[in-house]
Amino acid sequence: MTRNRPERDGSWSADEVPALLGLNLDLRDEYIAACRTGLRRWNRVLEEHGIDFWLRLPHPGFNRRVGLAAGHHTDGTIADEATWEASRDHWLPTAEDLAFVRSLMRPVYERGKIASWVAPPVNGINGKPFDYEYVRLV
Repeated sequence: MTRNRPERDGSWSADEVPALLGLNLDLRDEYIAACRTGLRRWNRVLEEHGIDFWLRLPHPGFNRRVGLAAGHHTDGTIADEATWEASRDHWLPTAEDLAFVRSLMRPVYERGKIASWVAPPVNGINGKPFDYEYVRLV
């Protein structure tokens, strides 16, 4: 099985990979295809609401620390270290972004209540109501 591998000169070359790695790459490709389907739905909703913004998936080699693209900075084209560092905060979440997300994620411990960042279930386990008392602490 052949796969594209980034080269140091910024080009891509076809490379023969072992069967197990090829299987893992095929499974990742299937996962990416499923994610792409979800993004198409979300982008359709954005468009229906007049929002001029499109979500997109990064290149499979983007920001990889393992695998064929490890050690390379790529989003389809291979960026040199200076370009990567100059654009890092544009491509990846900043410390401020992560702090903002953490500020939104407040736990909720009350029965029948749910955190604002989690979609509530339609019903509870085995058709029970969402606020059913599954465990009684004595």
